[in-house]
Amino acid sequence: MEHRFHEEEQPAGPPLMQPVDPEAVDARRRETYLSYEGFLRGLLEELDRRRPEEWQRDYSSLEAYERSVRPMRDRLKRMLGFWVEPEARPAPRTWDHEVLLESDDFTATRFSLEILPGLQTYAVELTPTSPGPHPGLIAQHGYGGTPEAVCGFTSHANKPDYSYRSLGIRAARHGFHVIAVAHPTGYGRPEESITWPLPGHEDLPPQYGKNRLHRMAIMAGGTLFGLDMMASSRGVDLLTTRPDVDPERIGMYGLSQGGQSALYLPALDERIQASVSSAYFNHRFPKLIGPHRARTFLDSAEEDKFFSEVIRCFSDCDLVSLIAPRAFAVEAGLHDSSVDFEKSADEFVRAREHYERLGIADRIEFIAHTGGHVSSTRRAFEFLLEHLGSAG
Repeated sequence: MEHRFHEEEQPAGPPLMQPVDPEAVDARRRETYLSYEGFLRGLLEELDRRRPEEWQRDYSSLEAYERSVRPMRDRLKRMLGFWVEPEARPAPRTWDHEVLLESDDFTATRFSLEILPGLQTYAVELTPTSPGPHPGLIAQHGYGGTPEAVCGFTSHANKPDYSYRSLGIRAARHGFHVIAVAHPTGYGRPEESITWPLPGHEDLPPQYGKNRLHRMAIMAGGTLFGLDMMASSRGVDLLTTRPDVDPERIGMYGLSQGGQSALYLPALDERIQASVSSAYFNHRFPKLIGPHRARTFLDSAEEDKFFSEVIRCFSDCDLVSLIAPRAFAVEAGLHDSSVDFEKSADEFVRAREHYERLGIADRIEFIAHTGGHVSSTRRAFEFLLEHLGSAG
């Protein structure tokens, strides 16, 4: 193709007129920016205020209740994207297996796992040596973490704060058959968590790797978290195939962003019968956009926390209403620097109301501890075992 190149009307050079005062320009920019922010915040506040109107819950019976919330579960699946119902999936495919550890309590293996055709992740599995049938457990890592970290196979497995405290190993010793599935953040260094830029993008922040995938997922019609939920749900698929696992007794336990997964996945996947969300549960509006004691996600570099209908429809207490009547617990640290303990407790009261109105308040619990951003209580495993049953 041949091009006709046109002459410039205005060549480079000095301005045609005296420049205006740049401070006056910035004052106008500030006024405009703050108007946009105020306008959007007002819209979001109104959406949050009217959120209960989106729900038509029927508490007259457990069967009526489950029917009444089903449309909102479907809406959640559409919001996150990429969901395939368990019955419509092929059998889970794994490869590249390697044994990490053989102990008196369990055997740990690592392998690649197909999520969807053309999409893979990897997982770590802890198989108890004691006779089954065992309850199954999805152990979910948080932002920048790994299956090895949530299970306890790292040098900082039991550090004082921002720690899983060997969640997977402890679960296996409590008699759970554990699968921990990887959610990607980045790669490039042999370190425990992602605190560096994606290779080839050293001028960008550590969050860029996850943000990059989230942007691509949005353009593909979903969200990165939607793919992550499919990945962890494939872990549930695997648990249901294990001969030593009772497929009717599958639970989940996650910390931080893993706590987000432990809230969302049971709302999506009804095969999960009990879940513990640690160091995440909150009133979602202030945690996303403020005001909040800890830094809000609006003021962070993490883009993957924002979904189209999360303010309109899905605060954390609403997601719990999609888990009911199955068992759910919040694990919250009084000195957690990322989660406002009081707001978490307040949101829990709103979540518990669904169970109280259904007459099953014994299936929901707030597990408080005096620590920080950690999953460390014995009570969390006691709760899971009370609702799933022990091995044998």
